[in-house]
Amino acid sequence: MRSCRIITGDKGSGKSTRLLEISKTVPNPAGFISIRTENGYSLLDLSTGKSSTLMTDEPLFPDIFRRWYFDQRLFDAANTSLESISSGTVFIDEIGRLELDGGGFAPSLRALRSYDIDLIIAVRDAFLQDVIDRFLSDTCVSVEEPL
Repeated sequence: MRSCRIITGDKGSGKSTRLLEISKTVPNPAGFISIRTENGYSLLDLSTGKSSTLMTDEPLFPDIFRRWYFDQRLFDAANTSLESISSGTVFIDEIGRLELDGGGFAPSLRALRSYDIDLIIAVRDAFLQDVIDRFLSDTCVSVEEPL
């Protein structure tokens, strides 16, 4: 990994919005941004522009993490997509408890460390040091708050 830029802040501070803004300034952005919905989150694929339901507080999916129901197949497909990227700028939103427990985007974070990419991620303040220690300890990291 060439570099990792982390947008950090509390819940609702504008991390995802900032990632989306930055992605519009990068040629051919890749990765995924979480978009808040009425009862959960959708996942926007920056490469295709397609959005899919990621998590919901309603029991629509077989997998559950804390209070959220999700479809692990969506994370599997997202990880496969991320791990196929060989260069450029990659966005991942939001790295947190699920990844620290080994799920979500954790496989991609481990794989992308050896890729020729610039990574831009969102992480809540509460998880920042744990995410750096677990996934990015040997990477050039810059941390900033959303504007």
